[in-house]
Amino acid sequence: MSDMEIYRILGLAIAKRRNELGLTQADVAGRIDLTRASLANIETGRQKVLLHQVFKLANALEINSITDLVPASFQFAENSEPVQFEGSDVNDRERAQLEHFVRTLGSR
Repeated sequence: MSDMEIYRILGLAIAKRRNELGLTQADVAGRIDLTRASLANIETGRQKVLLHQVFKLANALEINSITDLVPASFQFAENSEPVQFEGSDVNDRERAQLEHFVRTLGSR
């Protein structure tokens, strides 16, 4: 699964939940300090989303866990490359914890 495929799947889940709640993109974007256009790009997988934004989205969409935005069938390939956290100021220990979290989530 490519990086952008992950963003597409996440975006679809965000859009689905937003529609279930009867919220507009502007409603949700206003709750998380993004523009409506940015949220539209996230929902279509054209824009990467930062981890803190995922948490804000989960809260705005009344989701108990960010893991609810990822399908149960999501899995990394056995030989996949290390998870990249671009533009992030995490140290090596934090990077290892994040990668473990993402890979564990991907194998559930």
